[in-house]
Amino acid sequence: MLDRMKNDVMGSMFIFTLMMAFWLLISASVHWQHILAGAVFSIILTLFWSNLHISSEHVTNFTIRQGYLLFKYFIKLGIEVVIANINVAMIVLNPKLPISPGIVIMRCDLERALLRVLYVNSITLTPGTITVELEDNLLIVHALTEDVAHGIEDWELNRRLMEMEALYKND
Repeated sequence: MLDRMKNDVMGSMFIFTLMMAFWLLISASVHWQHILAGAVFSIILTLFWSNLHISSEHVTNFTIRQGYLLFKYFIKLGIEVVIANINVAMIVLNPKLPISPGIVIMRCDLERALLRVLYVNSITLTPGTITVELEDNLLIVHALTEDVAHGIEDWELNRRLMEMEALYKND
C-alpha cells in the first residue's frame, strides 16, 4: 500500500490536504485533538484511496497554476451559490411563484473525468438546478426557471474548467 503512495506522492499529498481541509471545515475547531483526529483519518483514507486508484501509469501532475485556477473556481462557485440562493428565495417568497421548470440537454465538452464530476456537482450545488444524468458527453439538467436553464449552457464555471483542462493537455 505504501509503495503505491510512493508512486504518486503529489496525488497522495493533494488528497490528504483536501481531506484535512474538509475535516477542519466540518469540525469547526483548531483544538489539537481535532487536528490529530483529522490527520489520522485523512492518512487512513489517503492510504485507502492510494490502494484503489494509483497505478504506475497514472501519476498526478499538479502545478501551482492548476491550484490557482482551482482556487479561483471555488471562489466563483461560492459566489454563484450565494446569488442562486437569493434568486431562489425571491422566487419562493413571491406570491405568484414564478417558476417555469424545465429540462436542459446539453453537451459536456470536458474530457477529464475529474473535471466533469466537478462541473456536474457544481450545477447540483447551485440552488435552482440539479443534474439528472451525465453519460459520455450528454448532460441532463433540471432547472427551476427558463432563465436559469438558458444560463447553464454558457456558464462561466464551465469556461473556467475548460481553461483548467487546457493546462492538462499542455503538460
